[in-house]
Amino acid sequence: MWDRHPVNLSLLHMLPDVADHQGVALMPLLERAGIGADLEPGRRVARAQIATLLEDFSRRTGSPGIGLDLAAGADPLRLGPSGQALLGGRTLRECLHAHTHHMPSLQGGVHIAFRESDGRACWHHAFADSDAGHAAVLNEGVAGFVVAALRAVTGEGGGDLHVQLPHRARMPARDYEDTLGAGVSFGNGIGITVSFDAAWLDRPNAMFGTVPPPTEDRATSSLAWDMRDDRALIETLDLIIAAAAMAGRLSLIDSALCLGLSPRSLQRQLAQLGTTFEVQVDAWRRRQARRHLADRALPVMSIGRMLGYRDPAHFVRAFRRWEGDSPARWREAMLARNGN
Repeated sequence: MWDRHPVNLSLLHMLPDVADHQGVALMPLLERAGIGADLEPGRRVARAQIATLLEDFSRRTGSPGIGLDLAAGADPLRLGPSGQALLGGRTLRECLHAHTHHMPSLQGGVHIAFRESDGRACWHHAFADSDAGHAAVLNEGVAGFVVAALRAVTGEGGGDLHVQLPHRARMPARDYEDTLGAGVSFGNGIGITVSFDAAWLDRPNAMFGTVPPPTEDRATSSLAWDMRDDRALIETLDLIIAAAAMAGRLSLIDSALCLGLSPRSLQRQLAQLGTTFEVQVDAWRRRQARRHLADRALPVMSIGRMLGYRDPAHFVRAFRRWEGDSPARWREAMLARNGN
């Protein structure tokens, strides 16, 4: 699944604080996902990038339940109209419908549905074009966030809640149940389902009057993560290449997945710009090689590994093609010219 639907980075507003609490350096993970240092709300990236980032974050923290920790740190009011709507209706029914209406201001490609039957209400949330395994941390974060909102709006601390997640359990089921205060089941379906007592839907909002009404987001209708923007595609791809090279995972398939594109789509878009993935990798490696060789303290072999070369000879051969000389001799000549 190539999930390139747009996501507003306000979705990650809690991530820096959680990363700091966990003692995890966030910058390398942001670069690996092609997002970079700018987490400014309003900026949009592909949901595949968010999923990649959160999966890497989970591995780095060693916490399979990190999605629930992120949900616990979320502030709906920092999500713009969608978050404000979720808490601002007169009843839970109004809150959920308004939240759905404003969802495009937060992210695209989300399908939300309600069902009432036999005294139960079921809220279903699914990401279009998303792989459940790749988006597991994000799905769990959404589930935790929604359960917390249901409790806040209804004032119901307990109650008969059940959460169904579309992927296999990442930790013991009891840990999910203790954290969410709800029954939890797992499967291979599409999306999250939260079921609860249908009588909750028309209860007065326990928070009514405490949340400012949602405002219309003028950007909603034009929400787009547009990889037809030539500069955006190349800059994002360079970030992904840099992180992937350091991790030894430099490939067209992985880079396309991170961008939410199929490999063929990425190749096609690059072809329209008169380039290829291989050309972009080669150009990035050449720029970085020249930059790193200016630092005498970095061994040539280390630079080769930083550029994603498994065999130092391959780096030397590539550098001769670029500059007509070996990295070591080029470095000495360059430093001599600069008086170092």
